[in-house]
Amino acid sequence: MDHTFFRLSLLAVVICTACNSPMQNEQERAAKDSANAPVQGVPEEKSESISLDTTYGDYRISAIASGTGSMRDLILAVGSKKDSTQADSTIEHDVKGQLKNMMIADLDGNDKPELYLQMLSEGTGRFGKIYAFEIGRPKVTRINTVSLDTMQQKDYRGQDTFFIKEKTLVRTFPAFREGDPDALTANTKGIIIYHLQKAGDTLKLVPAK
Repeated sequence: MDHTFFRLSLLAVVICTACNSPMQNEQERAAKDSANAPVQGVPEEKSESISLDTTYGDYRISAIASGTGSMRDLILAVGSKKDSTQADSTIEHDVKGQLKNMMIADLDGNDKPELYLQMLSEGTGRFGKIYAFEIGRPKVTRINTVSLDTMQQKDYRGQDTFFIKEKTLVRTFPAFREGDPDALTANTKGIIIYHLQKAGDTLKLVPAK
């Protein structure tokens, strides 16, 4: 019994000595510091915020795109010009591109204006994307823009411009020759005209045929 107690006591001393060893503490600290050290050579993405404001009839509208290039949110606030203390808001997560332009119109003539927010991708391509909403009381409703996002034309290389013309949304872009991304065609502008249509309980933008 005494020998067993002695061996256990000695084992406890050895373990305690090893735990308090200066060499081991330095190694542990080095490993911990290495694990917590920032990754070298990877630049941090800077968070930025871009806001646009407008009014339309009795509406006061603000749009804010905030975050980094890979994690950006779009916040839309809609209120009354008569009461600046209250506003209804909606948020879109992980939006693509930078907020560049805000357009407002009533393309379908239902007395509920639509808001068209133009985003442009970063870099030389400057591919355009539209986030669209119908503004009505009591809520803001997202408009389907799949036809804009899935547009496929052989002469398309980005560099989009969007604008409202009468009751349509117009998209223009430089038209390039097929197979040659650097050579413009004789007609240097591609044009697509979108109409707003009702599809069941939702609205969607569709290209003119």
